[in-house]
Amino acid sequence: MAKVSCTARGFDEISSAMECLDETKVQLLFSKFPVGTGTFKRNKFIYVQYIGPKCGIVKRGKAINDITAFTAKNLHGVAGFSTTDKQNLTFEYLVEHMKDVFVTDNGTFSLDQIKEEYRTRLKEERKMMHREGEAAAAAAAKKKMALEAAKRQVRVPAPKPPPATPEKKEEMNPKEWSELTQRVLANVREDDGPVNWAVFTSEDKQLRVRSYGRGGIFEMVKNLPEDMWLFGLFRISFNIGSERQRRIIFFQWIGSKLKAVRGSNRAGIYPSMAKALAPYSYEIYLVGQNDLHPQAIINKSKNAFSDVSSPSLVADGAARKTINFTEEGYKVSLQSEQEELKDVQFEPFVPAVPEPRRNSVVSDDTMESSLLMLSLTGFDNAVPTRGNFDVEETLRLIQMREGGLVWAIFNAE
Repeated sequence: MAKVSCTARGFDEISSAMECLDETKVQLLFSKFPVGTGTFKRNKFIYVQYIGPKCGIVKRGKAINDITAFTAKNLHGVAGFSTTDKQNLTFEYLVEHMKDVFVTDNGTFSLDQIKEEYRTRLKEERKMMHREGEAAAAAAAKKKMALEAAKRQVRVPAPKPPPATPEKKEEMNPKEWSELTQRVLANVREDDGPVNWAVFTSEDKQLRVRSYGRGGIFEMVKNLPEDMWLFGLFRISFNIGSERQRRIIFFQWIGSKLKAVRGSNRAGIYPSMAKALAPYSYEIYLVGQNDLHPQAIINKSKNAFSDVSSPSLVADGAARKTINFTEEGYKVSLQSEQEELKDVQFEPFVPAVPEPRRNSVVSDDTMESSLLMLSLTGFDNAVPTRGNFDVEETLRLIQMREGGLVWAIFNAE
């Protein structure tokens, strides 16, 4: 049974949570964003799933599934994102990216106003939390004294862990790749290539194409078995007026039924595959059946289009255009692309999964996990509280209308 613990929490700005993220773990950051003033005070909630880049592949897959289940059970209706990079994310980026969460009832949106309201409300929240914090600290101190009294007076230091063995990276030689593998790679990267997705595996330290096709992510999701660890590329595009924006996405698939990966040098596969399949515009994780929805994949790929310049979104000085990040928007672009390439010949796509399995229904029981990390510049030099806290109590304190906690970090054990 999945076990999730709370290891850090605070009632200050989200930047304090940053230092509590561990690159060797998968963690969930749940945060309240108090905004508004007077009678228009309101709280926005966001969850952030951080996938540590140094977390082992097997541990990572299980931990993501555990955090996903925890999120689905406890954070109903809360929006969020996922990430493997905690260094370059800012408060401004989060608010802009999750604009729909912060838009007011009358449809207005102002980043500067939200930031000002957020900091003002946090000061008010911290004043309210001060008395509660003193009471909690007193209770914690009393509990600590009782535990210390029950301990042995002589402590034996824990043995030092053995030094970590450096990961051995697998080098792949492109000259040894099959002609088919090279052709598929080239076609996926071409704007007018007939192949728009491909799944690869690493066999004998060499890149090998496992399946590929021209049916877009609708076809691709049918070729990701639950018991495998695979990598791939897909070309995703959206129409903006008469212009089509395309991006190449690198993905890592971790099946929900994946067993332990054997071999001492298997940890080097990921960096080798990432290097072999480069260049690409963006990287995403797909973990388990809940991520095999086209809309879930589209949501994870949105950031690849963050560099679309303003002129591309403005129609001849008229109303501002937007990218339709929906299955329908993607389908329109895909169908246009397929129509343009209908006469381009290429070998038929290779199905890797038996037909009954490829047509199985994807479960909707779990919610897509996402992770995004925030970064704000200093606010009262607050220090986060670390320890082992009651999960239910922490969730309740964050969801209080006024006062209480502002953020907490949960670990999958």
